[in-house]
Amino acid sequence: MLFTDLLFFMLSCAGLAVSGHFVVKSLIKVARFYHLREFVVGFVLMAVMTSMPELFVGIMSALSGFSGISLGDILGANIVNLTIVVGITSLLGKRIKIESEIEKRDVFYTALIAMLPIFLFIDNGLSRFDGILLVGSFFLYLFRLISQRSHFRKIMADHISRKMMEKEVVLFVFSLFVLLLSARFVVEFAIPLVSELSLSPLLIGLTIVSIGTTLPELFFNTNSVLKGHYGMAMGDLLGSVVANSSLVLGIVCIISPIEASIISFTIASGFLALVLTLFIIFSKTEREITWKEGVVLLMLYFVFVITSLIFR
Repeated sequence: MLFTDLLFFMLSCAGLAVSGHFVVKSLIKVARFYHLREFVVGFVLMAVMTSMPELFVGIMSALSGFSGISLGDILGANIVNLTIVVGITSLLGKRIKIESEIEKRDVFYTALIAMLPIFLFIDNGLSRFDGILLVGSFFLYLFRLISQRSHFRKIMADHISRKMMEKEVVLFVFSLFVLLLSARFVVEFAIPLVSELSLSPLLIGLTIVSIGTTLPELFFNTNSVLKGHYGMAMGDLLGSVVANSSLVLGIVCIISPIEASIISFTIASGFLALVLTLFIIFSKTEREITWKEGVVLLMLYFVFVITSLIFR
C-alpha cells in the first residue's frame, strides 16, 4: 500500500510540474504576442502563474482538512526557490544579474513578506483574519510595483502569429485543467503517506510536495537567464516568493485555518530566515549572485532536508 501511494503521489507531482511548465510556457508566448513589458511578465504574470501549483495544492489540502500540507509546501517552496532554483540557475548561467535599483530594493520587501507568516504564527496557528492580512499584503506589494512600472521599459517581442497565439491559449487552458487535477491527486495521495511514513502534513509539504510545485519556477528562471533576461528571472523569483507567502497562503487560511507541528515549523522558519539573509547579502554585493554563492545556497537546502528529517 505504501509503495502504491508513494508511486501515484510522485506521478501526481510530476503531472503538477509538467502542467505548470506548460502553463508558464504558453503564457510567455501570449505575452510576446501582445508585446508586454518584462516587468508585467516577470513580476506579475509569471510570479502568479508559477505559484499556481502551490495555490491549487493549498486549496485542495484546505478543503480536505489537511491545510498543514499547504503551509509546508509554501515554506518549502520558498526555501527551494531561494536555494535550488537560484543555485541551479546561477550555475547554468554563471551568475544572476541584479539589473536595477528597484530589484535590489524588492529583495528587501520580499524578505519582509516572506517572514510575515512566521510572525503571524506566533500563536501556534494561522487564522482566517491572518489570511486576510496576508492577501492584503500581496495587493499592497502589487500596488507598489504597479506604481513603479515606468522604470521597467524593456518590451517583450517575438514573431508570434495570431494563429499560434490562439493555439497557446488552448494549451494554457488545458494545462491549467491538468494542473488542477494533479493538485487534487497530490493531496489525495499525500494524506495516507502522513500515517504510513509517520510524517506530519507540514513535513510532507516541506520536503516532497514543494519540489514538485517549484519546478515551473526552475524551468522559467533557467530559460530566462540563459537567454539574458535577468530582469524576468529575478522578477519571477521575487514575485513567486511574495505570491506564495501572501496570496496563496492567505487564501488557504481563509478557507481553513492552519495548525502545524511546532518543531517542523520552527526548523523551516529558521532556515527560511537564514536563506533570506544570505540571499539579501549575495544580491547586494557586486549587483549579482555568482555561481559560487549558488553552490552555497544549494548545500543549504540539503542541510535543511536532513535536519527536518532528523528532528521530525
